[in-house]
Amino acid sequence: MSGEELPEKAKKKEAGTLLMLLASNFLLWKNVAPVPMYASLDEYGEMSIYDLLDHVTILSHNVSELTAEMHRIFMEDVRYKPGRWFSDRYLTACHTSTLTISVSKEGARQMPGVFLVKEMISMLTAWRYPLYHIITELSYMEQAPDEIISRARNIEEKIIVLIEALRGILSKIQPGPPENERYPVWNELASLQSPDEDLRHLTLFNLFQCLVKDSRKIDSSIRLLKCKLLYNRDC
Repeated sequence: MSGEELPEKAKKKEAGTLLMLLASNFLLWKNVAPVPMYASLDEYGEMSIYDLLDHVTILSHNVSELTAEMHRIFMEDVRYKPGRWFSDRYLTACHTSTLTISVSKEGARQMPGVFLVKEMISMLTAWRYPLYHIITELSYMEQAPDEIISRARNIEEKIIVLIEALRGILSKIQPGPPENERYPVWNELASLQSPDEDLRHLTLFNLFQCLVKDSRKIDSSIRLLKCKLLYNRDC
């Protein structure tokens, strides 16, 4: 073996090792779910209040639009099928109706920003459990529109991000250790899982109506919060 051959073989071995490492890293990267931007409270803490407010404004508007679309698709596909029609008089109270965020616009204007943020976090958290079961039960239902399921998943994901962003805002306007969060509990799972198809669809009808209403409240409340925190005036 000559002195010139050894460096050449060493180079080839080094290049082969590098390619194996790159391939290994690529496979690892493919199997790791992407981490959403501003995914943790610590990361939100690094954002300015202005950027956070812009972030939640966009998110809440997206959620409001998605819930309206999901509700429209449900109404077209399920509610008006032959032999099935749901009147608004069948609606029951929303499980989030006890939250003070539901007061009139004039009353909401007088709320301190801290209280408003806490109420929005409670309302959004109260939807995580029912949304999970909406997605699960729709997946089991025959001929459930994919458009509804995909939007419900998208809404669920955005609500999780929105909650964390609002917690980031709360940590800036009320510094200190986080308090225990309380939220209303949804207790209509038995109706959603009922063998009675009409009862299942009526429960979905009620949930979608409430979700549309609550998403609009969140959207308008975030715009109100942005006005109060940035301009410190009656909006």
